[in-house]
Amino acid sequence: MKNLFSKMGLNSILGRLTAIAFLFIVVTAISMGVAGYQLTLNFESRRYHEHFNLLASYLASNAELGVLLGNEKYLQGLTENMLAVSGVQIVEIKDRQGRVIMRRSQANAETELASVSAPVVAKAMGASDSPFLEGKENEVEMLGQVTMSYSLTGLIQLKRQLAQRFVLVSLLLSTALVAMYWLLSRAIKAPLQELLKVARKVSRGRTNVRASGGALREINTLAGAINDMLDALEAQRLELQRADAILARQQVLAEVGKFSMTVAHEIKNPLAIIKGSLDILKKDIPREPDLKKRMFGFMDEEIRRLNRLIEDFLQFARPRPPALQKVPVSTLVDGLVQRITLMNAHVRIDRGHPDEEQGIELSCDVFLLERALLNIVRNALEAAPCAGGVHVAVVCAEDGLVFTVQDDGPGIAPDDLPRIFEPFFSTKSKGTGLGLAIVKNVVDVHGGQISASNRTDGGACFTLSLPVVNAGAMSNRCKSDRGR
Repeated sequence: MKNLFSKMGLNSILGRLTAIAFLFIVVTAISMGVAGYQLTLNFESRRYHEHFNLLASYLASNAELGVLLGNEKYLQGLTENMLAVSGVQIVEIKDRQGRVIMRRSQANAETELASVSAPVVAKAMGASDSPFLEGKENEVEMLGQVTMSYSLTGLIQLKRQLAQRFVLVSLLLSTALVAMYWLLSRAIKAPLQELLKVARKVSRGRTNVRASGGALREINTLAGAINDMLDALEAQRLELQRADAILARQQVLAEVGKFSMTVAHEIKNPLAIIKGSLDILKKDIPREPDLKKRMFGFMDEEIRRLNRLIEDFLQFARPRPPALQKVPVSTLVDGLVQRITLMNAHVRIDRGHPDEEQGIELSCDVFLLERALLNIVRNALEAAPCAGGVHVAVVCAEDGLVFTVQDDGPGIAPDDLPRIFEPFFSTKSKGTGLGLAIVKNVVDVHGGQISASNRTDGGACFTLSLPVVNAGAMSNRCKSDRGR
């Protein structure tokens, strides 16, 4: 039913109103036509029959003398005159005993006839003039009867003509009313369609368009209200743009200030250690030969720290675009295992059988991805109370490759979890807070996801998932692994 209404155009208010108006107009025109036809037909039928009643009465009044005298020639002239009238088919004159005195008919008399009769009477002599015969005005003498038969063909033709005319008038009236309604609805629909186009453009973000009115005052009022609303929205948009620009500038200044404070703080401590070491080296201390070696060691360590600090800032502020290429998962995992082992040989590493990684590839920048993963492992090593308190796992999943890094440290405060990947946020006394932010950026450019949580038995857990190139093969392999 819904599809039928849609095909007929009745799924809109305008379509349904048009259909209702069309039916109402047609039914009203037909009803008025039928009522007018019946009234006119009854009126014309009555006049038609009254016409022949009048003729019969006229013939009866004229036939009085001929009936009294028995003058057939006179009566014949009267009947022939009546037959000359259109529609009259048969004329009969009878005496008071009912005998036919005169009868005349058309040569081709029709079969569909109607009859009308009138009495032939003679008033009493002087009844209307003598004052002595008062009260006898209505005393008459029956002399005979006149019967006239007339054709109904004229009435039938009249009915047919009336029916045709009323049908034609009804159709013309219906057509005219429907055309007037269609023109009116079009005059309303066209500007409403324009308003709809303006609304669609505004929904796409174009607030510089304006609605045009039409010939109707109500549509012009509506268009004016919409234009006023668009003007207000445009003014608010410009105001919001100015406010956003001011806010963005303030945020940039705040970030620059925060960045400057962080850089100053992180650079100040290594510089202070280097300066202190240089001051000690300037002094002549012959009895402590190992002191110079320790001072050079401090200076070398702080210079490396400064270098790493500058590299982190540069990578965060101006990250290089990744050089993506297809890399076998086994190659990536082998390289990570070797580097993690070099970092700390006591880190537990769990991975699937190497054969399960055959044929699976990642689209990645190996350098960036390895640096991000090693950064997470380094943070775990710093948080773990002992060297063996870090566990790294590499598992396959239906949606890609999942790396999990767990430690036995104190974990992450619940209030800090939502902010753990924000720039410049750090829970360490020494640190820029850029390490995990850089890791998240690297994971994002590889189309992966990273999350942090706390383990139920203590410690933190970082989960990093990366999509593989041939996910279908990975999914089938994981299903077969679960089946075993």
